[in-house]
Amino acid sequence: MTPKLALFEEYALIARALGAPHRIMLLEQLAQGERGVEGLADKVGGTVANCSQHLQLLRRAGLVTSRRAGKAVIYRMTDDKTLVLMDLLGRIAQQNLSVVE
Repeated sequence: MTPKLALFEEYALIARALGAPHRIMLLEQLAQGERGVEGLADKVGGTVANCSQHLQLLRRAGLVTSRRAGKAVIYRMTDDKTLVLMDLLGRIAQQNLSVVE
């Protein structure tokens, strides 16, 4: 594998993390502040197990981080650059997809 291809594989990891509506909804919730898995599952209308799987993928992509608070796992966005990425995603969708207008 060439260095360039290896780099693009890392880019694709982030793109795949953004490739599911539930993960984007989780990021939207985390943009408002850190939350536990149970609270996030309630907000996005999913199960705790499913939400945890989505959050793990977002964590592997470096978009969220987690910490333990007793038995709970608390998630937050890694940094504000993820907000910029989400904003760009929305702008591109509005510009290129007539359904989004």
